[in-house]
Amino acid sequence: MNLGVIGAGATGLTAAYDAVKHGHSVTILEAADELGGLAASITVGGVPLERYYHHIFGSDRQMIELIEELGLGGDLHFHKTTTGVFRGGKMYPFSTPLEMLSSPLFGLPAGIRFGLSSAVLKVVRNGERFNDRTALSWLNKWAGRRATEAVWEPLLRGKFGDRADEVSMAWLWARVHCRTFELGYLDGGFERVYATLRDRITERGGKVEFGKRMETIRQADDDGPVTVRTTDGASYTFDHLIVTTPQPAFAKAADAPADDAVWRNQYLGATCFVLELDRSAIPYYWLNINEPDFPFLAVVEHTQMADRAQYGGRHILYVGNYVERDDWRFTTEPAELLEQYLPWLKRINPEFDRSWIQDWHFSRAPFAQPVVTPAYKALIPGHGTHLSGVTLATMAQIYPQDRGQSYSVELGHKAARIAGAA
Repeated sequence: MNLGVIGAGATGLTAAYDAVKHGHSVTILEAADELGGLAASITVGGVPLERYYHHIFGSDRQMIELIEELGLGGDLHFHKTTTGVFRGGKMYPFSTPLEMLSSPLFGLPAGIRFGLSSAVLKVVRNGERFNDRTALSWLNKWAGRRATEAVWEPLLRGKFGDRADEVSMAWLWARVHCRTFELGYLDGGFERVYATLRDRITERGGKVEFGKRMETIRQADDDGPVTVRTTDGASYTFDHLIVTTPQPAFAKAADAPADDAVWRNQYLGATCFVLELDRSAIPYYWLNINEPDFPFLAVVEHTQMADRAQYGGRHILYVGNYVERDDWRFTTEPAELLEQYLPWLKRINPEFDRSWIQDWHFSRAPFAQPVVTPAYKALIPGHGTHLSGVTLATMAQIYPQDRGQSYSVELGHKAARIAGAA
């Protein structure tokens, strides 16, 4: 089979890797000039570092198995990281069960209720049972109003903004159920996984072409080949095509019917600063910002987990957000946006100063976080499309989990099987 794959992220590279292992001819077309999709990397101190903060959990078996298969397992390490919550102008530790149960954010009686409700989410194996409940309604009933107002509601509103009241409890179940207290990170960054996949694909005769943004996808008849035209004027013909881009991009390129489900799911965009600092800014790996007036959702000091020596001694601080694509935090010029963020960083750490920043990087992605409502499941498109020669494998089809490298790898395996390439 002559297989085409749109997108060189985790899903596309995994599908292509499975296909070449089964003897198929594969060409990957990637719009950007880098691998990894939302897990793509910049370079800090000569070492790859993800544009958006990334780690894996001990439950992420598909990603762990792939790392081991690629011979990188010895460089994957799990760390006991720390978490904090910033609320009321203070940072509160929130790493261990004891810290959660006894947190001054809501007190011990409310903490016990918070802990019991979280334990329920750990025990329940099928999160789809929560699909028709909104997260806030379930949390107020079972976690209690005090814990919900102090922890859960600020996180949901910080992430989903005006749509927080619509978010399905199935989505939040996945956030709690699948997470572990230890976080995994690969020495040298997850870029090594995607670069190794590329190398294994090309060693078997596959191709990875960059700067190839799809413009149109056409199939003249049900049994005929699929033709992809890219914005640089190139044309490619395949026996079958796997598309791993966000579904709105596929819908437009493939001229999907107006009533097709591929038009319907909604995404938030993501923005993220990577600040290279000459000193530590926060005492935690992850700090949730539970203040409603703050312009960003979380601050993550990557070098509280990974050794800063590999980044030339720099302390790496992420400042991340999920926002609508017309939001000022998405549209503002990055240098100006950074200046607007600085007073808020100083509110977290009063000693913080602009001079601490030795260098910085900014990334934004228009389709980064599906808005998972109780109606979401009915809107998920199938892997089969209106074009018989095209398989769709996109983030919106990962449910009730909606993002994550391991789920993307699993989706890539599935897409290759559906396409008849594995």
